Amino acid sequence: MVKSRKKQENKREIKIDPTFHMVKSKEEQPSKEYKEYRKKWNENPKNYVVGDFPIHLDIETMTSCNLKCFMCYQSYDPPKPCKMDAVVFKRIIDEGEKKGLCSIKTQYRGEPLLDKRMPELIKYAKDHGVIEVMLNTNATLLDEKTAKALIKAGTDKIICSVDGYTKDVYENVRIGANFETVLENIKRLQRLKKEKRLKKPIVRVQMVDTPRNHQQIKGYIKFWSKIAEQVAIEEMLDWNVKEEDSSVVKDFVCAQLWQRLIILADGSVLPCCRAMRGGNEKLEVVGNVHKESIENIWKGKKMSRLRELHKEGRSHEIKMCRLCGLRKAVVNKKRK
Repeated sequence: MVKSRKKQENKREIKIDPTFHMVKSKEEQPSKEYKEYRKKWNENPKNYVVGDFPIHLDIETMTSCNLKCFMCYQSYDPPKPCKMDAVVFKRIIDEGEKKGLCSIKTQYRGEPLLDKRMPELIKYAKDHGVIEVMLNTNATLLDEKTAKALIKAGTDKIICSVDGYTKDVYENVRIGANFETVLENIKRLQRLKKEKRLKKPIVRVQMVDTPRNHQQIKGYIKFWSKIAEQVAIEEMLDWNVKEEDSSVVKDFVCAQLWQRLIILADGSVLPCCRAMRGGNEKLEVVGNVHKESIENIWKGKKMSRLRELHKEGRSHEIKMCRLCGLRKAVVNKKRK
């Protein structure tokens, strides 16, 4: 019986980032530690290896944003303003340094460059052993002073969310942004790197594939490939979904449960990037960093329960999974 169950689990399909599509990537030869970290990222979920600590943490330091993109909850359900204390951020990094934390991204619901402490926080993470420190930004605030500070801090990757390559299309998606400003900010960042003969931060430009910019995908890839080291396309997911998909998909297992945790500005810990509906409704909270260690949350009963349900082909019993756009995308592809 045990052997049969293990055999069935091994047949389950685990998609790594099923709605994310890297269409161009040009990087220098990665270090040995980077290769080992990415190997864990890809193989731990497939082998159901939990480890002592998350491989990656998304750490939200602020909830505010300066744009109102039409497909984002910031335009219809903006999160309540909240700012993480720097002491809390550093305590998270300190625990991660002792337990083998490999990577962080300093963003979730808000625009990280609104947080003027960002270069200091990134430097702290790099000084305390985090292999890859990433920043996801709309690039509107990536002026020369900020770009220099992020480079000096040791930022490994800056992911710029830019949903078009012409002014009319871009500004129809990124409401409140100016295309010329963003384009110059990204080009300047690349010039500053070149002047200093640096390879990092790697710049990725990515767009969300929406009805307002879908027709630009080919031109987008061609345009931004001349400027950035990486170009990617993400499928649009509904953050305000109301209809639950209760489909029983026995061979679906979400990789994120073996890879990462999301830490919100108020200290709440989410099990994955889709554990919220809109900007305020938390669908699944597995702990709080003000009350317990990240290691205890990672190896605790709530995370263990979610993993077991997925391993048993019962993800449909979890509300956040029934509402999850990533799961729905995989289910829809299986139906075709």
